Amino acid sequence: MKRIKLPSLTQWHRWLGLVLSGWVLLVAVTGSMLLFKNQWLMWQYPSLRLDNPVSQATSATIADRYTAGYAYLPTDDRPWFELVDGDGNHHYFGPQGEQLLTRAPYADTVSWFVELHHHLALDEFGKDILGVLSLLALVLITTGLVRWWPKRQWRWKNLAVRFYNPFSAKGMQTLWQLHRSTGAIVFIPVALLMLTGSALMYAGTVKNGLAAVLPMTPSQIHHSLPKRSATHWQERFAIAHTVLPDADIRLIYLGSGRMRLKWPDEWHPNGRNYIAFDETGTLSSITDVRTRPLGEQVSHMIYPLHVAAIGGTTMTLIILAGGLALLLLPVTGVWFYLKRRNKR
Repeated sequence: MKRIKLPSLTQWHRWLGLVLSGWVLLVAVTGSMLLFKNQWLMWQYPSLRLDNPVSQATSATIADRYTAGYAYLPTDDRPWFELVDGDGNHHYFGPQGEQLLTRAPYADTVSWFVELHHHLALDEFGKDILGVLSLLALVLITTGLVRWWPKRQWRWKNLAVRFYNPFSAKGMQTLWQLHRSTGAIVFIPVALLMLTGSALMYAGTVKNGLAAVLPMTPSQIHHSLPKRSATHWQERFAIAHTVLPDADIRLIYLGSGRMRLKWPDEWHPNGRNYIAFDETGTLSSITDVRTRPLGEQVSHMIYPLHVAAIGGTTMTLIILAGGLALLLLPVTGVWFYLKRRNKR
């Protein structure tokens, strides 16, 4: 009986690289640009360049006009009041409640980049595809690191790159060394991007799994529910400041009367604390993330790591380095493969 020869590690790496190269380039370009989404919007739409954030009172007045969608409250780096209606249109408002801009879905480059990066412009089906591709990309970069890992003593020359014209005969050496060394040097940021990206596609499963592994609750805080009615958003904001006085209101859900709040030391840019009001405007529930299982709290750190929402400029540069590496790796890898194939 003839034995079946399994593909080698090199073959797995090569085949995965060829299959995933186009997608890796797509997420690298879109993800790197979206790190600077707010700056990009202000550059493209000068009306969004506000001197000071819109006040919470003005935000509440605007929100009272809508009964569907959700809205982001202003912050220092996003000073406008941004409301997303039921049709997916983004409306931007200024300090006096004036409408500055409306962006329809797929109406500009920013919108296309968001849709492509988040779910390949295929809605929920795209998220399933992205989850699988991210896991395969983890296998790809891991096999690359294993292939590069020195079999004997590690030396700095293992990362050396001799630069020749990539179109010349010696250019193959440069492409190979640049591909190998880039993957080794930036392995951790790239692995972090792929691991967190995949976890975001399976957020519910990851959260439940972490909560099962780390079920302990660090805090036993209890909040009382004020019984006064609040039919307008300004009244709801006042109640929120009473029950969670140190938390910032970041996101409101216009149809359900819910809001999300962020503690000062919380990683997630929009927070994971919830306050909900019923149909009569009475406060019905409070979810304080500090009272949730430790595993669930850990799961809320995945998104901030992926988008560099923590760590300031240093973390942004690390994540950006990972994005740039994901641009360079498929280009050098496919180019090297094609040159070698033509040479043969």
